[in-house]
Amino acid sequence: MTRPLVLIVTTSLDGFIAETDGGVGWLAPPPASTPADYDELVASIDTLVMGSATYLASLDLAGGTEIFSGKRVCVFTSREGLPATAGVEFVQEPAEEFVPRLKEEPGGSIWLFGGGKLATALSDAGLVDEYLVAVQPILLGDGIPLWRTPHARTRLELVAARAWPGGIAELRYRRRP
Repeated sequence: MTRPLVLIVTTSLDGFIAETDGGVGWLAPPPASTPADYDELVASIDTLVMGSATYLASLDLAGGTEIFSGKRVCVFTSREGLPATAGVEFVQEPAEEFVPRLKEEPGGSIWLFGGGKLATALSDAGLVDEYLVAVQPILLGDGIPLWRTPHARTRLELVAARAWPGGIAELRYRRRP
């Protein structure tokens, strides 16, 4: 049994994960309470994978690295000299080669924390098992898209859809076998 790789991401209604300059000031603050099954999913995660732009954005946000605490964090990058954070390892090999081995290691779920290039590459490689997309009630008009083009056609099945406080729509999908 392999560990599941779960994309958990927030987008605007028009599919952007950040403004063109990488800014995320448009994101609504997290709700005071979250559904129990969401909390269980997050509690099952012991590893995060992300690209270097997402990592750098996390360093700039107040409390942005709190989610890293006690977890293994793999940052895929070709950049040198990124600021070090406890528990963070910089991976220079392609994610499509590294993640299959990671999924075979013992442990909990793996959170695909971002960003769009990495999400597209891992989805196209058939490595993303679940997709949890929180859609914010905003149209940005332009920005950094969640999915890069071209990308592979991927059939999904809806697992759940619900509204959160503040008008956020949570959509959960699973890759069809």
